[in-house]
Amino acid sequence: MRRIILVGAAATVATSLAISGAAAAAPTTKTEHFSFVSTAITGNTFSAIATGAFTAGGTANLPSGKGTLKFPGGTIKVTAKAGHAKNNFNAKTCLGTSVQPGTFKIISGTGVYAGITGSGKYTASFTEVGPIVAGKCSMNGNPVAAQGSIRASGPVTLP
Repeated sequence: MRRIILVGAAATVATSLAISGAAAAAPTTKTEHFSFVSTAITGNTFSAIATGAFTAGGTANLPSGKGTLKFPGGTIKVTAKAGHAKNNFNAKTCLGTSVQPGTFKIISGTGVYAGITGSGKYTASFTEVGPIVAGKCSMNGNPVAAQGSIRASGPVTLP
């Protein structure tokens, strides 16, 4: 009799572990925060940090409307839709600023990000200083300094 009870208890524990394992393997949805920073005068390459559902550091190539995030575990492809930008330019100091909200959508992933989905909102902020020639702001030539940052967040689901 004792042997039957022990076998029954072992089967119950095994079933509970199997159910727990299945629950752990289920997709999880959490808020992910992305931070992209660049000091390049031209180009679309940013340093990238992701925190939340997963934590990773890498690079992001973010041309207008689309992008690829590259992390050690794989890549994430995104699309973006920009909202109305608020631009400001001071011709005396040759300082230009732009703040633009928008939305993003995760299209696909590779490696550990295979099957990832999600979407959210972002705010892009850019500041640049133009060249000053003969004491006046010149509209010709590249900026002498530029900084860009993008903060994005939204729910992501990882398989």
